[in-house]
Amino acid sequence: MKMNRRHLLKTVLGGAAFCAIPKIVIAKGYPDRAIRFVVPVSPGAGTDSVARIMADYLSRTMKTTWVVENQGGASGQIATQAMARASPDGYNLILGFVSTHGTLPAYRKVPYDPIKDFTHIAMMGGAPNVLVTSMSGPKTFEEFLDVVKKNPGKFSYASGGVGSITHLVFEGLKLITDIDVLHVPYRGLGPGFNDMVAGQIQFCMPGLAGATPYIKSGRMRALAVSGAQRAPLLPGVRTFKEIGIPELETVQWLGIMGPKEMPPGITQTLWSAVDRVLALPEVKKRLAGEGIETMPMTQEAFSKYVSDDLAHWQRIVNSQGLREA
Repeated sequence: MKMNRRHLLKTVLGGAAFCAIPKIVIAKGYPDRAIRFVVPVSPGAGTDSVARIMADYLSRTMKTTWVVENQGGASGQIATQAMARASPDGYNLILGFVSTHGTLPAYRKVPYDPIKDFTHIAMMGGAPNVLVTSMSGPKTFEEFLDVVKKNPGKFSYASGGVGSITHLVFEGLKLITDIDVLHVPYRGLGPGFNDMVAGQIQFCMPGLAGATPYIKSGRMRALAVSGAQRAPLLPGVRTFKEIGIPELETVQWLGIMGPKEMPPGITQTLWSAVDRVLALPEVKKRLAGEGIETMPMTQEAFSKYVSDDLAHWQRIVNSQGLREA
């Protein structure tokens, strides 16, 4: 993710009609104007696509416009910090995800508290990471483990940057399996993928959506996925849990958040709208195309999930001595 601040891009969502959406009970008088939905990544990324799918359906469900504002920069810190200071009136919301509220705060000091400064409204879903290798690499996870254990420090893995989930999830694998693989960080995984295909980097653990085209086209081989169950896009690839490493049951989650101290009635209205949208077969299908499995849960469960996920990444960072000074 680029470090420079981008100009805000506003997109008023509308579009073609779709299947009927159930009515919801709304807080009195809310909403009576457009809802600002900040997405802390640049336009066009997979995370942005998921946000726009949800904003489209939520606009129709709540009979008001969700205005998407892309605010990339500093790995999402700029937009997330600004949201922590915004008015908690229900008209300022943000797409919180594993980087802004999990891996990044675990790795370095950020200008906001991912737990105390936000109202965790509704989980949307998540995608697993995939352990991949070049086509000249190991054919199974067991072969991967055997090769790297016999050659400590001789192989390398790519990540999308220091402190990113693609960095910390591989460090978690190293910690659990006691292997020594060199970390090579990139500014985004595109260049890392190119070097993997060229054979200069041996391994990587990207998100499902980014990895699948390379796997399907035969340019990379998938060895394991990190989700709780096998990914529909890669049904033949075992989970780490199946292999015997349940500690790597992690996903790149996304959810809707607002500033702290939002009125309970408004928060409940938003949660209810998201819950009903996630239940729509058309939404499930569209999100699945982005590698996302829906993960509906209560507000309380979502808040606990965010807290537990942060603690998970903090344990990995502390155990591996990765915390930025």
